Amino acid sequence: MLITCDNNMQMGYIYLMPTETTVEYTLEESDIGLYYDLESLSIPRIKWLGMGQVLSKMRLAVKTYREAVNNVFHCEYWNDLDGEGYMMGIELYLTEEILLPLVAHQAFKLYDVRWRNQDFRVLTLEAYLDVLDKNNVIYPLTSQKDAFVILSIDPVSKVARVMALISARDDLYPVDYLQKPLFMLANSSRYYNRE
Repeated sequence: MLITCDNNMQMGYIYLMPTETTVEYTLEESDIGLYYDLESLSIPRIKWLGMGQVLSKMRLAVKTYREAVNNVFHCEYWNDLDGEGYMMGIELYLTEEILLPLVAHQAFKLYDVRWRNQDFRVLTLEAYLDVLDKNNVIYPLTSQKDAFVILSIDPVSKVARVMALISARDDLYPVDYLQKPLFMLANSSRYYNRE
């Protein structure tokens, strides 16, 4: 999964679906190698059947993500959806100070779960305890209810952060792609400070 972070711009993008852009990148081009051994980077896949029970206790929105955005909540920047409403990517505020701990603590994980009498994959984009916070809300991406996002919505600003993707659509969100760690850090402070 390609995650870009431009430390100068303080912006990042998470490519949830493989595209022509995602094949252009290699870890060797990333400043992430200044911090971590590239061979040690991974997005673990874990079978956690109990997670489905936790998800069932969370609030499930009636409106789809597309129907709710800019009505129930706002996005920090913009999250790209395809014509059917499936999320293709997430644009977010991201610096090396945010990205590096997420990578170090393996916040990016892929869980195999059973939820709503169906097999799903849950891709966490934050620490799982933050993802499964009881105040977060699950939004379906389409009326088919085969893909969802977990949102943390700030109660004051109403700005939502995508905490996780829940998907039964391996055709749109291939497991092999989601497990490939392409953490592309550019303009890191360590790069500029090396002699």
